Amino acid sequence: MKLSKLSVFILFSLHFFVLYAADNKPYGLLTDLVEHTDYTWQNGYVSSVPVWQVKDMIKPFQYAGIKSAYPSFSWIVPGELNGTYQVSYRIIVADNIEDARSGIGNIWDSDVVGSRNSTAVLYGGSALQPKKNYFWRVKTVTNTGGDNEWSDVKAFRTAAKLSEYAAGFYPQVKTIEYPVSMKVNEDSGVFADFGKAAFGQLALSLTSDNDKDSVVVHLGEHQINGKVDRNPEGTIRYHRYTVGLLRGTHTYHIKIAKDNRNTGSAAVLIPDYIGEVMPFRYCEIEGYEKPVTTTDVIRVSVHYPFDEKASFFECSDDTLNQIWDLCKYSVKATSFLGIYVDGDRERIPYEADALINQLCHYGVDREYSMARRSHEYLLEYPTLADRMDFTGCADRMV
Repeated sequence: MKLSKLSVFILFSLHFFVLYAADNKPYGLLTDLVEHTDYTWQNGYVSSVPVWQVKDMIKPFQYAGIKSAYPSFSWIVPGELNGTYQVSYRIIVADNIEDARSGIGNIWDSDVVGSRNSTAVLYGGSALQPKKNYFWRVKTVTNTGGDNEWSDVKAFRTAAKLSEYAAGFYPQVKTIEYPVSMKVNEDSGVFADFGKAAFGQLALSLTSDNDKDSVVVHLGEHQINGKVDRNPEGTIRYHRYTVGLLRGTHTYHIKIAKDNRNTGSAAVLIPDYIGEVMPFRYCEIEGYEKPVTTTDVIRVSVHYPFDEKASFFECSDDTLNQIWDLCKYSVKATSFLGIYVDGDRERIPYEADALINQLCHYGVDREYSMARRSHEYLLEYPTLADRMDFTGCADRMV
């Protein structure tokens, strides 16, 4: 079908209008530089219950509680035309979603403020109350788009204890991962490779014809000839577990043993709702002869919430692409404690390491709460000699 010039113009105009209308309101709202304040989690897994319905939740839950009685608000200014900037904004805060949706700020209304600032705009009302739900949205005026639409409503819940300044942060979360490859060893065993190392836990679905069978599970970061290295050098991790099997098919959750080297008084401890983790890429199930599929072997990786789509890099040099992927993944994988630590050696925050990790994190995700939490932790627990429970670490002291 041949379109006339007028038809093409009309279709183009409608297409432009749809794109513009969809982008004609502020988005990417952050409360105290935390994005997903409207989410809840149950023991590391994201829940379908929004934060303002936490009273309806029976099981233990976690959320990114806002700890400041005077939080800040941030957003992305709409508009894709060159030279677009914000002329003014208006923020409203309500204690119920109905008022917020109606554009009523019964807690605070900033009125129209002539400013280009859209990052960390301080709340100007009376001190917020602890353990309470709040809802906010923002409306802007830009030099190219004029009066924009209201943003979507953003919800947040305050923590049990508030101060004039304290950084809110996320709970650690869990992601289910399956092996990228599996093979059966000649001497009765299964070897699974998850492709990358991660701090995590393991779950296995295994079958037994009686209640006398058992298997040995090997977890590690290094492999030799299709088997997990039982005696790795240096700080490369390896764990061994014996699992007794019940009759029938059951799912077994391997309880990761604590390591005295990184769970001492100076270390940052993993939360109880997460459970202990270890870094591993490979899993070997020794002494199991029945068929195993990739869905029978599950790694539950633990990390700080991470937006895979927040950053992107690609070039014609494949080596640079691999370096980028490695660096980006490393930021996510080493965030398992919610605070920048030295890794799995001691799990202790150090000022210089935290700065390096922070700058790397800024390059791959639009999140700042982990850096702020690390700063506050180090202000309270600086890296001093009397905190060290380990020998041979004098070069790390400040």
